[in-house]
Amino acid sequence: MFIQKYDMYQLYDQRYSLLNKKSISNLYYLTIFLLWRFGYVTSDGVLNFVEKYKHGISFEEVDINIDDENDLVYFSESWYDYKNKPTTPEIDQLLEEENFIKLCKIGFLDYIVMTKDNFIHLLLAWDNILKQLPPFALLYLDDKDWFDIMPFQTQEEMEQFVADHTKK
Repeated sequence: MFIQKYDMYQLYDQRYSLLNKKSISNLYYLTIFLLWRFGYVTSDGVLNFVEKYKHGISFEEVDINIDDENDLVYFSESWYDYKNKPTTPEIDQLLEEENFIKLCKIGFLDYIVMTKDNFIHLLLAWDNILKQLPPFALLYLDDKDWFDIMPFQTQEEMEQFVADHTKK
């Protein structure tokens, strides 16, 4: 298994934050959701959240849209990020229709996509991390396009895991 992308988190005062806040990750929208908005998931319970928001949900910082036809979940930039982007008549029409999946596919919105199964796995894994509260956690995308989260007791262990699983 090789890691394509990753974010490292550190526990501070019963809450996780990015270990390296200076760099904006290529997992930005997913990280924002996990660190800032996961309380919405835990208040409903993971499986209830998935059922309740089976068509998606919008937050100030990130939108989650579900493509039922292809069993995909899109994490994309929110209105606050794209409101000042130049548009075309086609983009204006898609915005009016709230067709955010198409806006992702044509490249108007920045996004991360995963399968629904991976989405549910990720929610359950993050919920488990929050119950255990290890000092460090690693969010990563592997070479099979699967997102996962792993707990670590030390920063060194986590960094070694990344070094061992990153193509050189």
